[in-house]
Amino acid sequence: MSTATESRPETVEATDPRLKVRDWMAQDGTLWRALPRMSWALYGGGRAGSSRAVKLHLSLHLLEDKPVRGTVRRGKDCERAVWHERWEAGDAYVGDRYYGEDYELLDQLAQEFCAYVLRLREQATITVEEELPLSQADRLAGVVRQAWVRLGRRTRTQRLRVVWVEAEAHSLILVTNLGPEELPAELVSLLYRRRWQVELFFRWIKCILGCRHWLAESPEGVALQIYLALIAALLLQLYVGKRPSKRMMELIQFYLLGVATQAELTRGLEQQLQ
Repeated sequence: MSTATESRPETVEATDPRLKVRDWMAQDGTLWRALPRMSWALYGGGRAGSSRAVKLHLSLHLLEDKPVRGTVRRGKDCERAVWHERWEAGDAYVGDRYYGEDYELLDQLAQEFCAYVLRLREQATITVEEELPLSQADRLAGVVRQAWVRLGRRTRTQRLRVVWVEAEAHSLILVTNLGPEELPAELVSLLYRRRWQVELFFRWIKCILGCRHWLAESPEGVALQIYLALIAALLLQLYVGKRPSKRMMELIQFYLLGVATQAELTRGLEQQLQ
């Protein structure tokens, strides 16, 4: 679920011990249009084809840039509900505004000892209890303010920290349940910007890996096809040492079509890595 105001990620050092304490995962979902005969994927009205879809719900490890946990559901299934079903105690998540809308979920995450950095909508009701100072590093990361707050109008959340970020002519309001000692505001800002990796991964698996056409129509068959695509993506990344490019995928397709030999494939991949 991308937005036009979000920017490409800034570099976050994977060796920073403040980040390696937790396995930060970007949580998001992406839709695939289903075939007409996939009646199980139908969800409501709309123009032809727009109301029939399947969705991949994915947790992407931000520091290692790899999928960690995923499930395939009908397009109409609520992303927050599926996320709630699948999170585990001790997880750490980064999510967009959709995940920050349900304040009850924030309390439930805390009960499971999960950490999070989520974006809030500008209309969110925020009651500031204590302003927090900013460091020079915070300001360089675009942070303009941080404070201990409670969210909600009638039923308020537990005490949380909100970080306001101004960057590239747009504003971000980010909430986390970690204090500044555990996660400085500069890293709150940078972690959220790195959330864009999950959007790039969805684009890569659809456009570069070519997972766009269904070979099966059942829920199980669709899930199997997407899982096989994810496994192929990981194996390719392990083999070449980075996420394969479009040119690499073309070489593999030539090999599978019988146009190129295995030796030519290996030589071509090695040239792409130079």
